[in-house]
Amino acid sequence: MKKQIFTLILVYLNLTWATAQTKSIDSFVKIDSVQVFQDDNYTGKGNKNEPILHAVVTIQGEGHMTVSEIRLNLEGTTNVKDIKAIKIYNTGNSDSFDPRNPSGELLATSRASKGIIKAKTNGTLEQGVNHIWIAVDVSEKANEGHKIDASLLSIKINNQDFTLANGNPDGSREVLLKRVLVLAPGDYGSKNYRIPAIITADDDALVILTDKRKFNSVDLPEDIDVITQRSTDNGKTWSEPVTVAQGKGRNKGFGDVNIIKTNSGKLIALFVGGVGLWNSTSEIPQGHFMSVSTDNGKTWSAPREITNQLYGAHCDDSVRKTWQASFFSSGQGLTLRDGRIMVVMVVRESLENHKLNNYIAYSDDEGETWKVSEKAMDGGDEAKAVELNDGTILLSSRTTGNRLWAKSTDRGQTWGEKKSWTEIWGNACDADIIRYTSTLDGYDKNRILHTLPNAKNRTNVTMWVSYDEGTSWPVKKTICKGESAYSSITILHDGTIGVYVEEDESVPYKMYFLNFSLDWLTDGNDIYKKPKK
Repeated sequence: MKKQIFTLILVYLNLTWATAQTKSIDSFVKIDSVQVFQDDNYTGKGNKNEPILHAVVTIQGEGHMTVSEIRLNLEGTTNVKDIKAIKIYNTGNSDSFDPRNPSGELLATSRASKGIIKAKTNGTLEQGVNHIWIAVDVSEKANEGHKIDASLLSIKINNQDFTLANGNPDGSREVLLKRVLVLAPGDYGSKNYRIPAIITADDDALVILTDKRKFNSVDLPEDIDVITQRSTDNGKTWSEPVTVAQGKGRNKGFGDVNIIKTNSGKLIALFVGGVGLWNSTSEIPQGHFMSVSTDNGKTWSAPREITNQLYGAHCDDSVRKTWQASFFSSGQGLTLRDGRIMVVMVVRESLENHKLNNYIAYSDDEGETWKVSEKAMDGGDEAKAVELNDGTILLSSRTTGNRLWAKSTDRGQTWGEKKSWTEIWGNACDADIIRYTSTLDGYDKNRILHTLPNAKNRTNVTMWVSYDEGTSWPVKKTICKGESAYSSITILHDGTIGVYVEEDESVPYKMYFLNFSLDWLTDGNDIYKKPKK
């Protein structure tokens, strides 16, 4: 919700309110102020109860006031046919509104039209703060890129019209193919959710994995489950969660999952568990685990520990056995054309300091055995990798400011100099980089996608597009307008782009699925075409 507040002091109103009690009491009831907020987050085709405006009406005095009519217009809306219905809710003193299950009183439902809309209401405003929401049902036929907006013109209270001079804050809600709230605090008995990972399975289903942070939003060693869900309708609806790895108390949780699809179609979930990054030592290391699905994410094998293959006191490698801690970079891992799978590790090598470095864990037998590369990036944090057309591996790593990168020309075993991009910069945050199209597969262009909060803080998750194998990033567009953090990208079977992302840090977080076209991402300058056969 945009933090832009428009406060309207309407003047103290000398309205007499007569009680319906046997003893009549004369008292003054007045509107102290009205604050109007604009929700300018994206919305999606077919979404219901999507708030456009949020009016906070403060009443002073004893008693209540009757609301009989609310007037508004839809100026700023590209096409009123994109709106199936207008709904006005009053949630009383609660400032929470969940479009999936709106609480409070439905004051009115109205059809969308041009000009002034007079919504007849039958509700009351009580002493104190009252929250009124102007929401819409978005048509399934709404056009991607169209905007939906509204202006709150007046409220009729106790048969008097009160005009709102500032009922049209800046902003609007732009329509994506989809913007779906998948998980929110309180869902399925969990206080929080975090850490998105998404992939498209061979049966075209979308598969996501998420940290179910049952008791708080804190990282391991808290009690966390890894859960998974599937969508068979391109992200419109999602299955009930299935637990992949169940935490059983503090120091016995799991999280930070990375997902890989092998060339055979097997899905491999990689995650860590136990004592957490900063409590881990070589003697009692944070555990590394994997779980496998051979049915496109419907069912998963029990977690299998692979820690000793990677690091810690029981590792066979003389150097890695002294490492103190590690975790997998969450999101989507990488499968090379030749079948090698890999994931970026974030390693704390020393007991004396907290410096982190990047290494690559890789497997040539679909996860049965694992090996570790030479150091990929000194001072690297959460990172992802993509394969370029010439076989080079490009690594993108978390930092504050300009995003770091490095390359490997030997399938991820050794790595070149650490460098940074000028175009991609932002918050020190986990992000994603993924191949979209390659001329090697018959597409018309080479395209790579990258996400990151393009701000000093965790807001404004943005997507960049490169057409020259990651050398430059000439296209960028905001995909989350407000508070937003970790993100994971996948390509749907129809060629559209899907992003599983954290939004609304104030909660934290809400887990959204976004879906949009290349046409929208590039403002009409590039269009996805199916590969040539």
